[in-house]
Amino acid sequence: MKKIDQQECKKIQLQILDEIVRVCKENNFQYSLAYGSLIGAVRHKGYIPWDDDIDIYVYRKDYDKLITLLKDSNYKKADWVSVIDDTCDGYYYTFAKIVDNRTEVKMDRHVGNHGLWVDIFPLDNMPKSECGAKAFIWFCSFLRVIALAMDTNFASSTLSFGTLLYKRFFNALATVIGKKRICRFMEWVFHRYENTESNNVGNLFTNMMYKGILKKDKLLPLKVFPFEDREYMGFANYDYYLSRLYGNYMQLPPEDKRITHNFDALWKE
Repeated sequence: MKKIDQQECKKIQLQILDEIVRVCKENNFQYSLAYGSLIGAVRHKGYIPWDDDIDIYVYRKDYDKLITLLKDSNYKKADWVSVIDDTCDGYYYTFAKIVDNRTEVKMDRHVGNHGLWVDIFPLDNMPKSECGAKAFIWFCSFLRVIALAMDTNFASSTLSFGTLLYKRFFNALATVIGKKRICRFMEWVFHRYENTESNNVGNLFTNMMYKGILKKDKLLPLKVFPFEDREYMGFANYDYYLSRLYGNYMQLPPEDKRITHNFDALWKE
């Protein structure tokens, strides 16, 4: 297998995102750059220099439709695009990865096997009250801990003893209960307020805890952001979103906090 360098990885990820965006435009689905990808758009007009992935949000009502279309073999899309979600063997997260199936990624801490990807996070409704939203996102964050444990590569040399201990516990518990059974429960929980009119929304598969409770009326409308040699949509009120999650997002973090996924990408033979 031929190794893919960082710049080529980014070009492939942008091609994946272009396919997602094309489907969104054809079907009037709203999406936004998210997390470090939106910081990159605002601060660098592209990738954060040390970043190695792309994240986007899609509201739940459009997210499920988008994933269904991307999975549909009869829908016109690039033949190298595949969807990895919790219906796939060995994948336990509640958000989808859209991958280039011509590539393969090897990661140190995770057992999953897939190609270079773009993450699509659904933005879900939460309870209307602040107390209810806080309790709900706390429980969802706990479920995320279990999902991450189910995906852990215990042969990794980078995990601390304490981390290994709790991950082994939750992994063993999940094995007894049934990992896919837990996935179905998580999906049920995350859809719990799907039909509730609420101004509280967020990505429920989060480690942001209460900072992840976002006000829907402050996120819309969307606007166009330059990103590398392209343009993508993002929250017009990006300062509200990024300040809530990261504080002073315009200040570069110290070098030891510049986290990457630390993966090797290869072309399949």
